[in-house]
Amino acid sequence: MTALLLAGCKTSEPDGSEQLDRAYGPGWSAVHADSRNSDYSPIQGPKKVALAWQRKFDGTINLGPTIGKDGHVYLTTNAGDCHLYALDPQTGKTIWCSEEVNQFAVASSALVDEQGRLYIADNEAMHAFDVAGNLLWETKIKGFPLSAQFTHTGRLIFITHIGIIYVLDRTNGAMMLDPHPLSAELPPDPDFDPRACMRGTADCPCANTLAVDQETGRFFFTYWAPGAAQAGLRAMVYSEKKGPSLKPLWENTSLPGGSASSPDISVDGSRIYVNDNEGGLHAIEAATGANIWTFAIGYEPGGSQSTSPEGLIMPAGGGTAPLMCIQDVGPEARMVWKNDSLNHLGLPMQTGGHLAFATVAGSPTKARKDLVVVDTRTGEVLDRVPFPGKTLFTVGTTIGAEGNVYVPGFDGTLFAFRPAN
Repeated sequence: MTALLLAGCKTSEPDGSEQLDRAYGPGWSAVHADSRNSDYSPIQGPKKVALAWQRKFDGTINLGPTIGKDGHVYLTTNAGDCHLYALDPQTGKTIWCSEEVNQFAVASSALVDEQGRLYIADNEAMHAFDVAGNLLWETKIKGFPLSAQFTHTGRLIFITHIGIIYVLDRTNGAMMLDPHPLSAELPPDPDFDPRACMRGTADCPCANTLAVDQETGRFFFTYWAPGAAQAGLRAMVYSEKKGPSLKPLWENTSLPGGSASSPDISVDGSRIYVNDNEGGLHAIEAATGANIWTFAIGYEPGGSQSTSPEGLIMPAGGGTAPLMCIQDVGPEARMVWKNDSLNHLGLPMQTGGHLAFATVAGSPTKARKDLVVVDTRTGEVLDRVPFPGKTLFTVGTTIGAEGNVYVPGFDGTLFAFRPAN
């Protein structure tokens, strides 16, 4: 939220040695909303929704869209000639689409800066576009990143799936420092299918989006080191005080089965939340990497959780998962509510007004899916609207400044719901 409120402002650290650049655009400008990967928006969400439009794309959609300050909805797909689309939020019609990125761009959502420029990679290069879709620059990379973030100094930072960290100048794509491999034993084939990254196993060492603390320069990411018994969470810091540098801080290897989610940072920056592939939600101390608590959610989540500033955490759905809300209460977590009658099959989003939006199995037939709006404090269902037709599980939930809620299905359909009033 701090990054959103201060977007475009420049200040300095207390010792005046490092300029800060709040590069994030307003609104849902990163794959998980912000640099913290919160999947939360301070926008007051609608309590009642109605379908505004839907659009079917060729191929699949793997992630939720991002939204620029002009309201344009940015989406990636893996089929056809165009793989990056800018859509009109009112109609879903194409404003422009780009053939400059290949089908591997489907593994990322576009990152949007305060000037409306977009940054997105495929398995060959990181690309930058202006608001009209013109290519500004491209920088060759090895492997593909699963979405990028901005550092506290306004640089572009990302980690490719094989474990190489890149930091680029976002104005021209120049490397701020040499590519930084996390291991000397990189996988031999950097070009394998991104579907291998869906569970964050040893086959895809760095399978999620890093989270960046805009106040300290620390960033956090999941990584399955070559030869390790299981995945872990790592912390590093990027600094430009004495020239661009990366410094390892700590490593926590407590994610059995792989990493089921991107890490997200609590609003005060003190702890990191991350899921493993054996049904565990972990809270880890940001400064030291020490385990604070682990909460058994009872299933393997199919993506990243949503975390509110109040510490309300809603895991992603998966299988026969019930919709639930957990709260971090300091030394432990507690279940706030759980609704076993709502089979959760998507990635949730929380908004201002204590609201959450989630995809659940329809009733009476599970072939149909419904969008539900719930009160995060009580679990009360405030609205329930069906997705038209048969829909596979959904892969993200995003809200625009006008209150539209965007939900893409893995089958390539993007649904837009408007406030019903």
